[in-house]
Order: sequence, then C-alpha cells, then structure tokens
Amino acid sequence: MQNTIINVFPDLPPDSTVEIALSFGPFIRFLKSRNDKDNMHKNHFFKYIIDQFERHPELLSPIDVKEMYKYSKQLELVYAAVSPVVADEESHYWALCTPGVPSLFFSTNAFFNLITNKDAKGVINNAITKGNEDLQKGLAEMSYSLILEMFYDIPSFFNQEMIKQLDDKETGLAKYYKINPDTRFTDIVPLKPLPQLDMTLFQSRQTDKDEILARLHELMPLNMFRFEGFGITNAEDVTSSYALDTIKNLLLSHSDDESENYAKITNALKTLIGSKDIEFGALPFLQINNKLVFKDKVCTNSMLVRSTKDFVHMETAYAALTEKYFKNPRIVFYNEISEDDTEKENYLKCMKLAGVRSFAFIPVFFNNLLVGMLEVFCKKEGVFTEGLLSRLDPAIPLISQLMKNTIDEFGNGLNKVIKERFTAIQPSVQWKFNEVAWHHMRDVSQQVPDPEIEDIVFENVYPLYGAVDIRNSTIERNAALYKDMQVQFNILVKVLQELKKRSGFGLIDEKIFVTQQWIQKIAAVSEFNEEVKLNDFLENDITPFLINFTESNPAYRNVTDEYFSAIDEKAGKAYHNRRQLERSMNTVISSLNNYFELLKIEIQQAYPCYFEKFRTDGVEYDIYIGQSITPDKPYNDMYLSNLRLMQLTSMVTVAKYSHSLLPHIPRQVETTQLIFIHSHPIDIRFRKDEKRFDVEGAYNIRYHIIKKRIDKVHVRDTGERLTQPNKIALIYFNQKEADEYISYIKYLQGEKMLMDDLEYLDLEDLQGVSGLKALRVGVMVD
Repeated sequence: MQNTIINVFPDLPPDSTVEIALSFGPFIRFLKSRNDKDNMHKNHFFKYIIDQFERHPELLSPIDVKEMYKYSKQLELVYAAVSPVVADEESHYWALCTPGVPSLFFSTNAFFNLITNKDAKGVINNAITKGNEDLQKGLAEMSYSLILEMFYDIPSFFNQEMIKQLDDKETGLAKYYKINPDTRFTDIVPLKPLPQLDMTLFQSRQTDKDEILARLHELMPLNMFRFEGFGITNAEDVTSSYALDTIKNLLLSHSDDESENYAKITNALKTLIGSKDIEFGALPFLQINNKLVFKDKVCTNSMLVRSTKDFVHMETAYAALTEKYFKNPRIVFYNEISEDDTEKENYLKCMKLAGVRSFAFIPVFFNNLLVGMLEVFCKKEGVFTEGLLSRLDPAIPLISQLMKNTIDEFGNGLNKVIKERFTAIQPSVQWKFNEVAWHHMRDVSQQVPDPEIEDIVFENVYPLYGAVDIRNSTIERNAALYKDMQVQFNILVKVLQELKKRSGFGLIDEKIFVTQQWIQKIAAVSEFNEEVKLNDFLENDITPFLINFTESNPAYRNVTDEYFSAIDEKAGKAYHNRRQLERSMNTVISSLNNYFELLKIEIQQAYPCYFEKFRTDGVEYDIYIGQSITPDKPYNDMYLSNLRLMQLTSMVTVAKYSHSLLPHIPRQVETTQLIFIHSHPIDIRFRKDEKRFDVEGAYNIRYHIIKKRIDKVHVRDTGERLTQPNKIALIYFNQKEADEYISYIKYLQGEKMLMDDLEYLDLEDLQGVSGLKALRVGVMVD
C-alpha cells in the first residue's frame, strides 16, 4: 500500500470548492451502527477497528491530510473493512481521498502506479484535466448531487459516468477506466439555512442542466456547506467494453464516410485485442443472383483485396478463394506464411509480398447466415498468436451487424437504381403504390372475395413535355451507311479480282459482275430501296461463297481475310463511318441523359413531381406536377411557374452543352430543342399491363397525340423544319399559353443566355391537329 499524498487537480482555483474537513468520525459512526444492528461474524472485526481509531481520537476530528502518513495501520484497516476479502491490492484500483476536492492520501500499489506513471505503464491523459472551467463544473456537479440527495431527496441528479483515458506506453494504445466515487463516509454540514427549491425545475426534461447548475449556484453557493469525512475512489478497467461501445456507436451513427468509420473500428479492435501491431480487414459478401461481387469502396477495407489488386492474373484465383470459402466457412490461421504456403496458394504469395507475416480469416454470421469474413493480420513476426483471436469474440456480433448493414445498403442501392432507371415507380409517387399494395394485402388477409388491385390515378396534374433530338439522324445514318457500303463493295471487288487472278476459277467472274451491278445501284442513293435484296446477296451469296472457296483452297485465305476484316463491326473499315456516327450520337445522348438525371434531382427539391424520360435519337421527357401527386404538401401555381422556368433554362443549358461537345466527337451531330406548352391539367393512370404511366380520357389522349406528331412539324408555307440547331422551339395553341414563356424568354435574354431574335410562327396542319403556333429563339452558344 502507498501512504503518499497525490493532488490530482493541482491547478484548481482555491475559490472553486466547498469547505472540507478530513475526518474518520463518519466512518466510525457507520461501524458502530452496523455493530448495534447486526449480530454478524464481522462484529469482532468492527470492534477492533473502532478500538484502534478511538485510541487516536485526533482521527475522529478534522485532521490535516499531511499528518496521515502516521496512521498507515488504521488506513489499512479501512481498506480491509470496505474492500472484498479476496481483493489483490496489486491489481485492485482503490484509494482514499479528502472530501470535496479529491487529494489522494492512501492507495493500493495498483492505483498508485496507474496514476503516477510508475514503471512507465500509464500516463493520465489530458482529458482528465481539460481545464479549470471544466474541472470546476465537474466538481460542482458532484457536490450538488450529494447536497440534493441528502437534503432534498433528489438522487443522482448530475451524476454521470466518468470514463478516464490513459495512454499505455507498452502497447501504444489508449486504455479506459471507469471512476466510481464512494461518498458513504462523507457528511455535509450546512453553514446557513437551506433555501426552498422549486421541484418543477428538476422534473422538467426540457430544462438545461447548465441552467439548473447556475440556479443552484445562485440559491445556495457551495461556500455555505462544509464536507466532513473522507471519500473512496475505485477505478475499473473498462477498455474492452469501451471498445465495444465505440463500435456500437458507429453502427448507430450512419456516417457516410466509410473509410473514417473503418479506421475507428480498426482502432477499437486493436484496443480490444491489446496490440497496435495487429491490423484488421473486413470483406462483406455482396451477392448478385447468388454470385459474389466485389464493390471497390467496400472491398478496399480487405487486405486480401488490396494485396491482389495489382495482379490482374490473380483475380481468378481470388474469386475462386472467396467462392470456396463461402461454401465452407471456417477459421483459417497462418502463424507464419512460409515459402511452401506461397507455392500452394497464389493469394498467400500476394499477401507475403504486401508484407503480411501472419493472418487469420474469421467467418462472420448474422442470424446463422454467412455475411462476410473478418481478416486479422500482422506484419511483424512473433506478435500474432492464435490465442489472441478469442479476445475478438465479444466484437463478432457487432461486426456481423456492420456487415449486414453494408449488404443491406448495397441491396437498397440496387433497388434505387432499378426504381429510378428501369421502372415507372419514382419516389414522388412511391407513396401511392405503397398505399395500394397495403390495401391489397389487407383485403387478402381479410379474405375479401376476388380482391383486385386498385387503379393508380393522379388527377388534375399539369404536364410539361420536352424533347432534345439529334438533327437529321435518319439522313446521317443513311449517309454513313452509303459511305461504308462503297468501301465494302470496293474491297469485295478487289478481293474477287485477286482470287480470279490467282485461281482462274470461272464462277468468280459472275460474282464480280453482280457485285459491280450493286455498286451502280448504291450510287443512285435517292432511288435505292433494295436493302433486303442487298443484304441477302451479301449474307447468303458472297459470304458462303468466300468461306467455302477458302476451305477448299486454304492458300487463298490471306486474300479473303481482307474482306472479312473489313466487315468486322467493331474494327472493320466497312463500318468506320457508322461507328463514328454512333459513337458521336452516343456521347451526346449519354451526356444529355446524365444532365436530365441531375435535373430530375434538382426539380424535386422545389416541389415533388413525376419525371419520366425516354431515349430515342435524343431524349424526350414528361413531367407531371400537381396536388394529387404530393397530397401532404400544399400545391400552388408558383411551383408550376418555377418548373416552367427551370424547363426553359435547362433547354438553354442543353443547347450550349451539346454545342460544346462538337470539337470532341468524330462526327458533327447537332441537337434541336423542343417544348410543348399545355396549360390545362390532365389525368394520368398507371397502365398495369405496360408498367408505365399514360394519359387518361379522350381530352387527355389528344394531348398525347399532339406530342407524338410535332417532332417533325414545319413552319406554314415554308417547308422549313421548326426545330433547328442552337434554337429552342416552343409549340402552343393560344397566346395566353405563350405569354408566360415569353416573359421567361425576355428574362433569359437579359441574362445573355438567349439571343434577341424571338420569332412568332404559324405551323402547318397535322393529321387531326390544326391551329398550332410556335415561338423560336436562338441560344447564345458561345
């Protein structure tokens, strides 16, 4: 035992504490009360302690803590009386301290070594002495907790669990200790009359505890009390439970920073296992159609993945290993990776090259289903032993929950992509599908005869339609095809002539004659309409002839290879123009698709609406907005006006962006922008057979028909297509519909986004549609 004074808080201001008086009077009174009430086997021991203290009456009155070195025998009796009989003072963290501000004056060797850094095992972390202000507050809370409990029957009002962090220099890791103060032998003496307290102040959960503390300071400052007796401080090593709590808190935090979470979990596991040299990796088993897949952001936490990622030829072996492990999960432990091991398993070679000396795989289960494996590895020899693995057992259920969360997030991500990209069910209307599905499930459970799925209809929604098309896409495709066919037939004639020259085979002359006739027909592009016969000639005549001829005459294979190489769709000369055109169109359309995906997110922030787009030779989209789609948020026409302005602005952005792509694509493909203005609300219904929304009712169907017929409309009496590159065309029926957009056009002209060239145009009559008008305005693309 250590009879040494240790001032735990040397920098505490002198006016921050209560008046204190160190005394063992309360302790002796406690023993006498136990002796009077109980007929226990400890009575003789208690009488002995009382006798030893009464022989030194100065201990029963206030005494200077500096005198305590004289009374080691009596202090040891206190330890024996209040500590478990089997407690080992070399491992029991226990100390006596003064009341109020704790100055330690008697402690076990374990506590003394811990707090004084004897033998360099631990150092009190700065967290225990954060600053005078925090110390003063903490001591005040402890003091007022005792006062409220003793005089007002309000137990443990400010009491909070005290966890202190110490840095262990042997392991380089933090250790955590729970401080348990024992105030049974502390008496509080009021020096002034106690005030009346408003009990409602302590009953309301909304009252801030700092506010209550300030109020107590005002009503009864601590200097009106004297604390007599002594305190006992117990410390408990809670490093393991603290590490587990850290992982639990990370599970509940739902942080998006996976790398930061992983680093914190790794540190917690190091603390749990007690070694800074042991590292951890996590590999959740993500599956698609019952096959394991590997997501980079998740799998980079795996040492197995990191060690093999630079070896392309290792991917097959790596996949085979995880598939094999998934079928037969078990603990795999390598105390040291030997040369023989690396010869047997390629992944062991990769891990050894990465510096790993020993490692283990631990299967992780959630509800008896394998969800992944925990990797434990070390790059130092002789550190990692199999016995250390048992220390991880308490953390495995938490790791399993973490991996299950990762798997669930992966599945949710897949469902989100499927809903947004492949189905008509979007978040803005998901509530309606949920409601209808619930009604159906309810009817089935109640055994309603022939329960039917309700119709999903949204009434009185305002439609917005827009289209961005590749200009003259059909003409461009035909032109590219014509150029490629010229190349193909020229090569074909060349190959046939070479075969004739080398072999003298007479039938080849007939093939050359027919081929030259096709060249003449193709040259008359405007009159050519025999694509079916042409394809039949190439696929069922020329190709079989060349294949059969070279099979019989292998020496001529190098001649015919020139033709077959030319007609390879991926790299052949005869597809060059079509590839360039498709590559250019795909670049533009993909860029438009990505932009409209971002636009969909942006417009939802203003007011939820339904946004559906279709890929054609460009992108078309429908937007529906109205109260019936979002019943929980009041609808106002200002949301429609805002959406229309966003629509027009987005078309400006699309025109500028597609124009900026021209220098970066092999073929100059240009886009046209079209908006159809429709001011009246319509009804839309989800078509169960087609799994998509469509308009409802005769009047609404007319809106749909007009949309489908205006893409190639001409300006009346001119033959000019309405839609033109670098321009936005807006089609409408009456002037009132156009006036709102005209104001937006003027605004964007003022912002230097549109040119000052607004046109008012009449359009040609379409089948079943007449009286259409249009606005057309140029975009400032440069």
